[in-house]
Amino acid sequence: MVEGKCPNRGESPAMDSKSQSLVLMNFFTTDPNPTGVCGNNSAPLVSMLKTCHDLSGNRWPNYIAVDYYMVCQHAKDPI
Repeated sequence: MVEGKCPNRGESPAMDSKSQSLVLMNFFTTDPNPTGVCGNNSAPLVSMLKTCHDLSGNRWPNYIAVDYYMVCQHAKDPI
């Protein structure tokens, strides 16, 4: 993911298209690392959500796919 950009897959409708009711956002780092995932899946994820919301006609994703979502589930301080 590139800060300030919200890439669209070529086979998908345009980001601001209202023709699809399901919106999925993938949030994966280039080099996945389970030790840094708690911080990566917090503030950077929220920032990317806001960016994609603005670029997609003010639509929020129905689902967000992230790496290692269970790693921080029991952490004392996930951020």
